[in-house]
Amino acid sequence: MDLRDSKLLITGATGSLGKQLIYESLRRGIRPIAMVRRESDTRYLDANNIEKRVADIRNQAEIAQAVKGIDAVIHCVAWVNFRQDKLTQFTGINTIGALDTYRACVKAGVKRFVQVSSIAAVGGNPRMSEGSSQPMNEDWVFNLEHLHIPYVMTKHAAERELRKAAADGGPELVIVNPSTIAAPSRTGDDRGKASKTFSRRFLPDLPNLVNLVDIRDVAPAILAAVEKGRPGERYLLVGDNIPVRELILKVAGLLGCKPHLISLPTWFYMSAAHAAVAWNKLTGREKTSFYPDLVRLKEYNWAYSNAKARVELGFSPRPM
Repeated sequence: MDLRDSKLLITGATGSLGKQLIYESLRRGIRPIAMVRRESDTRYLDANNIEKRVADIRNQAEIAQAVKGIDAVIHCVAWVNFRQDKLTQFTGINTIGALDTYRACVKAGVKRFVQVSSIAAVGGNPRMSEGSSQPMNEDWVFNLEHLHIPYVMTKHAAERELRKAAADGGPELVIVNPSTIAAPSRTGDDRGKASKTFSRRFLPDLPNLVNLVDIRDVAPAILAAVEKGRPGERYLLVGDNIPVRELILKVAGLLGCKPHLISLPTWFYMSAAHAAVAWNKLTGREKTSFYPDLVRLKEYNWAYSNAKARVELGFSPRPM
């Protein structure tokens, strides 16, 4: 598909990745269309004279209007947060919203649908198992069903339901799974947040492998998935696999900090998580950001292979 001769709709166009996709599209001579909410900050889109279509991801009628006359859709809308509450809202945005958008695309005759999923929907490699440090690829079987983490649950469910819908006919479905996205900031906000984190007296010395990828490498790969990704396939858009300890030390070096790393047993984290949940219930606090299932993520390595995306999409992530 030649995107310069096609109508491309980007949902979630005012988010960090959405704006990077707009930038990358314009750089290539592609004029995308942005799907935005009424309350979205559209200054970047307006400054670049981007056509906007207003729709709420929870409003089927508005979605149907937004995808009319469109050839391809990059679906970026998602609620990215690891809190434990608000499962209904996570489901409505991450799962039902994606499925409703795809079904609207079926009726509108859209040719291709790229779902921007998450590496969390692929699964994790248990650290205590043989080969736990080996990178996972697109064939890894999802193994986090037992963890009640709404974001993970709903992103995996979206992939499952979209595959079912695509099997019945409709736009060609391609799924991309970025890992943790690092986004350079010209405002200094990211450095400020990092400095605040690293100013703490102690930081956890975790044994896990994690994966990061630069947003400037993810956007071109997603456009490549629209143009030449194979229907029904998924592509892991991942960068370097790195131990958490090494990551902390590298960031600390950039910030000029000397972090005090402390290694604590899992039972300590679990006890603290149970206490946090109990305190939230006692005080009536709704938001639950620290809980036992989140601690259980310590039991996995998050190392992935980008070999398939390199070969088929020309993906070339810069070093961490």
